Parts: sequence; structure tokens; C-alpha cells
Amino acid sequence: MKRVGVRMDKLARIIEDLNANEELRHIFGEPVSGNLAIIAEYSDGDIDLRIEETGTIPLGDMESRRFVEIIDRVVLTNIR
Repeated sequence: MKRVGVRMDKLARIIEDLNANEELRHIFGEPVSGNLAIIAEYSDGDIDLRIEETGTIPLGDMESRRFVEIIDRVVLTNIR
């Protein structure tokens, strides 16, 4: 199984950056992280972790796309 670790300080920074993102605050309210969850899923012999919205706030297509773009940018910025 391929393993990838995310240091806890990096995870904390990801949460801080998501909470500080004006666009996400507009969509989810404050704190943004109160409407997000880290999902762990076992598939194809690997465990995949990802950040998803909890479904408490309905998102349109444009909001969903922006959410994914912002999540990708924040995570990649913080794990490098």
C-alpha cells in the first residue's frame, strides 16, 4: 500500500487557510472548517483522504467548482 503522510502542523495550516479564505467564508460562513470534513475511504487497496463539504449547505455547480479549485490550491501550497 502506498503511504503518504501529512504533518499535523501542515494540516493545521490548511485549516487556517481555508477558514481565512473570503470566498469560502461567503459560501460556508465562519468558521469554514465547521462545514468541512476529512473523508477516509478504502478503495483499490489504498486509503484515500480528501476534504469534502458536509452537505449542510447546498452548493451549485459554480460553487462546487470553486470549492474544489480552492481546496486543491490550499492543500498543494501547504504540503510542498
